[in-house]
Amino acid sequence: MIIKVLNQRVCTLTLLTVAVSLGLSGCFGDDDDNSYTPSVTYSADIQRTEFGIPHITAKNYKGLGYGVGYAFAEDNICSLAREIVIANGQSMLYLEDDGNVASDIFYTWYNSQTRRAEFLAAQDPEVIDAVKGYAAGYSRYLRDKGVANLDPDCAGAKWVREISVDDLLALYGKANLRGGLSNFVGPIVAATPPAQNSIMSSSRMRSIGPEPEVEFDMTTINVLDGGSNAYALGKDVTDTKSGILYGNPHEPWNGVQRFYQFHLTLPGELDVMGAAQQGQPFPNIGFNKDVAWSHTVSTAKRFTLYQLSLVNGDPMKYNYKNSDGSVEQRDIEKVDVTIQLPNNETLVQPIYLSHFGPMLAVDKVNGGLPAWGANNLAFTIRDAASENPRSLNQWLGMNKATSVEDLKDSMQDIVGLGFVNTIATDRNGKALYADISTVPHVTAQKLNTCITNQPYLQALVSFDLPALNGSTADCEWGNDADSPQAGIFGRSNLPFLIRNDYVANSNDSYWLSNPEEPLTGFSPLLRRRLQPFVGPNPVNGVPLLMRTRMAFEQILDRLENSDGLGGTKFTLDNLQDVVYGNRSYVAELVLDDVLADCNANPIMPLTSGATIDATQACNVLTNWDRRDNLDSKGAHVFREFWRNVNFTETTDAAFNVKFDVNDPLNTPRDLIIDSDTRKALGDSIAFFNGKNIALDAKLADLQYVIDAGMNNAKIPMHGGLGREGIFNVAQGQGLNEDGTYKPISNGPTYMQTVTFDDKGPVVEALLAYSQSADTTRPYHRDQTRRYSNKEWIRLPFSASEISNQAVGNKIKLRE
Repeated sequence: MIIKVLNQRVCTLTLLTVAVSLGLSGCFGDDDDNSYTPSVTYSADIQRTEFGIPHITAKNYKGLGYGVGYAFAEDNICSLAREIVIANGQSMLYLEDDGNVASDIFYTWYNSQTRRAEFLAAQDPEVIDAVKGYAAGYSRYLRDKGVANLDPDCAGAKWVREISVDDLLALYGKANLRGGLSNFVGPIVAATPPAQNSIMSSSRMRSIGPEPEVEFDMTTINVLDGGSNAYALGKDVTDTKSGILYGNPHEPWNGVQRFYQFHLTLPGELDVMGAAQQGQPFPNIGFNKDVAWSHTVSTAKRFTLYQLSLVNGDPMKYNYKNSDGSVEQRDIEKVDVTIQLPNNETLVQPIYLSHFGPMLAVDKVNGGLPAWGANNLAFTIRDAASENPRSLNQWLGMNKATSVEDLKDSMQDIVGLGFVNTIATDRNGKALYADISTVPHVTAQKLNTCITNQPYLQALVSFDLPALNGSTADCEWGNDADSPQAGIFGRSNLPFLIRNDYVANSNDSYWLSNPEEPLTGFSPLLRRRLQPFVGPNPVNGVPLLMRTRMAFEQILDRLENSDGLGGTKFTLDNLQDVVYGNRSYVAELVLDDVLADCNANPIMPLTSGATIDATQACNVLTNWDRRDNLDSKGAHVFREFWRNVNFTETTDAAFNVKFDVNDPLNTPRDLIIDSDTRKALGDSIAFFNGKNIALDAKLADLQYVIDAGMNNAKIPMHGGLGREGIFNVAQGQGLNEDGTYKPISNGPTYMQTVTFDDKGPVVEALLAYSQSADTTRPYHRDQTRRYSNKEWIRLPFSASEISNQAVGNKIKLRE
């Protein structure tokens, strides 16, 4: 095992001392040194640049993975170590109070050795090499550092250990379920059949109204709790012959979904830079010399529930009509799962399986739905993403793309993305939007047919949970000849759009990525809402998210110079001004009406039954800049007012002018001013008065993130809620007791603005929460402070740029 530390400039005695302590015999000044022996399995060079970004160069894919794994572990080892414990179903064994029995049972079952082997067998050879390298690099760092010397968050923890390819396969298996099964872990593990001969007949069917007892939160399933944005700007709207990309996937700031920046170079084969979530050996979002891409979370559904018709008296059998018309009784399989507990104890608990997938205690999903056996029914679930082993192959294919057409072809061939849209541009000035991802092959006709006369299924669909009749082969997922996976839509049935002007997405459906060219005719399962797209009179569109309307408003204002930034084209600089503008679309839409009412009658009712004089608040809101910038005064008053308004996005009930599918950017509009909206404003004012928070307080005084590495200093944060139509989403977990906002925990992550010149990509980017979760690292909150100041980082891509920004010593890893 060899590690060489190279200083790019001067060979010093200090460096020599370090080298000797690491088992070296001297100081190496030649970056192309090849003195390692032929027995070396893994080799990589790592040069960090400003803000801790590692640039990894290797001679093969094993080396690339080795370098990424080592660098990531140096910055974020605790997070990945913890996630591997969970993915392996060992949280009860290692994580004490953070352990979860249901999680352990589910992931022990799901990440079986058979499934891991199948996943590995589906990978391209280069991918397998990169994964092997990642595990080796992570483990190498742990050996070099020692578990006692790690991030204090996990130093000395018995669950921090060297990892294997097997561990990473469990990690990838868990990640695949993000849009599907992972949202149902509790109901799957809780699914238990009733005693034999105790199931109910249909005559004892429980009633279910249009609104079941518990509404299920589809934002969790659709991974939409936050707000990603992306613009791909083509040559018709830029000041260059090339395209410009803006991407900002909004993700949780802590834990498994944390992004990490890095640059991979395999000379003559791969040169790509960007960011990936932990454990990933290739950038998930990024750029190369020809193409730049980003992702937003797709509204498409990744699963369907199936309602089974049980055999009378036997809850472990269900009736199933085959395609030839014959009816058979199929068995529900019981699989005993053993998990490890502390003190050498174990726990055995079953998971039950139909031929569709795991059984589901659907009454745990929604209290208005029947328990297993009630009404002779039971429910099960099938998840398309859980059957997709192609995600890593997809990332590598995207990393190698040479144009947006090539990128699109790669996605259509592999269909490996599990839950995201793709927005991309290239040096030729093309702009791409695509929702080419794993979606169950369920057409509108099939969805309609398979819920007819089924009240529970209809209720599920009304709450946007796709559900089908599981008692007939007619309701099985269909197949496309051009699909790489049975049961999902192929390339011909998945939407994309390539244009020379622009495309955009902010977590809305594929329907409107460019208002000039709506996309229609695809499966309802690609939509956020299901109900408007089934039945005899399906619609083409529903109201857009307020954030989506803001996204288009910003583009149109730029092309007309209504934003005052000069010219009528996009540049890298004015694009950054636009996306950091923090305009509140809802304020622009409704505040004038609210203020007119307030000026006419400033005495507002309160929920308590009292009243409050809103004169001061309305003066503050009149002078507010209608933005969520650090120096914006009154943004908090409007935010809590709008949070109190009974408003649901993608509906139009709160407005006088209803949604018009032919004018989706301007409807609905004209807020209904009534006692409820007046009360919403009164309650907002009363809340801040009660907390002694000034109504004209600056947002900087209320919204922040903590820098634990700097004595818990508060870094003020701009941005706001997607519900307000704030393009730049930044949010915490609500309000503190003192009336300030809880620290930002969800919002801007890896933001990149990319264009191209004759020399290659021109990129300014930022990772809002910074590279390292380790509070002792210098890269813990350095980029966060840049975000607070609305500053960007010019990313180095060429060798000379990397040399100019080099920080510290180049590390040459050999093993």
